[in-house]
Amino acid sequence: MTGGNQSSGDGGGSTKTVEVGAGSGTSFAPEEVTIAPGDTVVWEWTGEGGAHNVVAEDGAFDSGSTEEGSGITFEHTFQETGGFPYYCEPHEAVGMVGTVVVQEGGASSGGGGGEEQVDPEEMGVPFQAHFVGIATILMMVVSLIYTFFTVKYGESPNAKGGNN
Repeated sequence: MTGGNQSSGDGGGSTKTVEVGAGSGTSFAPEEVTIAPGDTVVWEWTGEGGAHNVVAEDGAFDSGSTEEGSGITFEHTFQETGGFPYYCEPHEAVGMVGTVVVQEGGASSGGGGGEEQVDPEEMGVPFQAHFVGIATILMMVVSLIYTFFTVKYGESPNAKGGNN
């Protein structure tokens, strides 16, 4: 498995690496990789989370028996476009799954959906809290102004009532 290449053609494209056993030891990092046809994905074991393998749902690739340790790699070159879900057989039940998306232009395709989304939480304070804070302060100011004019001037002179 180390350095093994199960390619379906001559791989002259670029290479993307996916960590096997990342995070808590039972996940792939990243879980989704977008590449162009002819590119190769290399799965690299981190040594965390026990024995792992990489198996395509459609049977297009299989890293073989599970192994434990770091420095183990498995690679596959993708020629056809589409989505290729895969999983770790011993840890599929706990959500150790991933997907390779093969599209023309790869990840740099600017057609709408290939761009990486920015997480507002990476900016420090959650994005939504700014709007909530601003709206709260604005409503307090408006309430104070309304109350001031109501207390100072009372009812409208055009209102019918009491002592007109």
